[in-house]
Amino acid sequence: MVKKTALFLFCCFTLLSAQNTTPKLILFISIDQMRADYFERYGKYFTGGFNRLYTRGIVYTHADLNYATSETGPGHATLSTGCFPWKSGIHGNDWIDQKSLNDEYCVSDTTAREVEGYGGGVSPKNLQVTAIGDWLKEYSPASKVIAVSTKDRAAILMGGKHPDAVYWYSKKTGGMVTSSYYMTSFPQWVKDFNKSDWFAKNVPAEWTKSLPESVYSNIGPDEFEAEAKWGSNTSFPHPFVKTKVAEQIVGSPYGDKVVVDFAKEAVKHERLGQRNVTDLLCISLSNCDYVGHAQGPDSHEMLDLLIKIDGYLGDLFVYLDSVVGKDKYIVALSADHAVCPLPEFNAQFQNIPAKRYRYATDIKPKLDSLQQALKAELNTHDDIIIKSAFLNYAAAAKAGLDSLQLEQRVKNGLLSIEAFVDVYFRRELISREPSNKPFIEKYRHSYYAPRGEDFQRRIREYCIISSQPYGTTHGSPYPYDTHIPVIFWWSGAISKKISHTVFSADVAPTLAKFIGFKFPSGIDGKPLKEVVQ
Repeated sequence: MVKKTALFLFCCFTLLSAQNTTPKLILFISIDQMRADYFERYGKYFTGGFNRLYTRGIVYTHADLNYATSETGPGHATLSTGCFPWKSGIHGNDWIDQKSLNDEYCVSDTTAREVEGYGGGVSPKNLQVTAIGDWLKEYSPASKVIAVSTKDRAAILMGGKHPDAVYWYSKKTGGMVTSSYYMTSFPQWVKDFNKSDWFAKNVPAEWTKSLPESVYSNIGPDEFEAEAKWGSNTSFPHPFVKTKVAEQIVGSPYGDKVVVDFAKEAVKHERLGQRNVTDLLCISLSNCDYVGHAQGPDSHEMLDLLIKIDGYLGDLFVYLDSVVGKDKYIVALSADHAVCPLPEFNAQFQNIPAKRYRYATDIKPKLDSLQQALKAELNTHDDIIIKSAFLNYAAAAKAGLDSLQLEQRVKNGLLSIEAFVDVYFRRELISREPSNKPFIEKYRHSYYAPRGEDFQRRIREYCIISSQPYGTTHGSPYPYDTHIPVIFWWSGAISKKISHTVFSADVAPTLAKFIGFKFPSGIDGKPLKEVVQ
């Protein structure tokens, strides 16, 4: 009896110890432009990585950005820092400098040089706060932090201020590149990967569907006029041109496969998760965004891309199970933003009053007319609306108009354009006073005052402004752009679906709390109790 009791206690202690073991690897995944409803719509077709996460992880079904500028730069900065754009400083993919009026890219850095002849010109210089990798390295200086993506801004902003390495894909070289902010030369394993003839081994002659045609036909037509063409049409198969394959894989599943394969090499050669510390590997897969922009979220291409990413992530998880250990890593998956369906698809198949506004014909002439009307009223030759971002308050003052009067005239003019339904001015955006104005809090969370415009416009719901008769976009405060997945998985997770609202800013502090390192007290995100309890 005593032996049985001792054995029972030993087994319980062993099980408890295994459950409490700190993971040696944090795998932080962002799927660029991934809508949360993809899991609900297509989950039955997932058999790999998505399946493991969605059926065996903790899934937050009502996760939102909680800010308006639903773009790649702000999205990845928020995921990694736990801060909305109003604190991170990354309030758009681009912005207009308030003094020079020059366009500024969110990760531009003229001091960051090329490495071995490629990359360069970018760094996290514009990021105003620290990120999860910085918190981890303060807690454990020996930990490694590596970020990889197709897009430079995604990798850079997930990597934070002081990662060990950040890499992104170059269409020009067909390999992974970086900047001198991170290193002066590539590790040998990166050189070997870039010389490995990856395309010949991994990219087929054409992109074809993975599942039976009946699966795809249930979601809509393959050939649809509002989709961007691949060659002469929009339907499968999509052939690759051998001399252009390095560029063509961006906008196909293979643009994500190369990143996942590179991430495996990073795990192998940097021994991530295989040392006596916790490491962080950030992966942002960008091609949901490219495919979503070109063919839309309801396209055959999107479904097939998701099926293939599911397979790539499944292979990655199996690899980590073997190399790192199934009980020695945690996965967090989310997205930087979602996307508006093609307006033509919504109108034709969903009976939603959606519309595509063409900038050259529907928007610009009316903005020009408003500009001329304001100049005439104020009796000035100077522009009153400057680069669609700033207002000439000085010219208005000379004509006897105060700032509120000018703003009212600008607002009236903008709202006379059908595409726009509201305008938010700087004084409203920097205010912390309660307001009943629709979406004002989301716009406030998006507004970083030192780089902010004098006003922002809200577009009509389910509508987009486009320079082309095809494709779609994001960037609005509406749920179709801001409802994103948030999922956590580790070997001891108890699968559950959580319906209360959470935010993408919650992911980083949740991971920090789970592992046991501190995060800044002033961030917007909060640890999610279902994960950290």
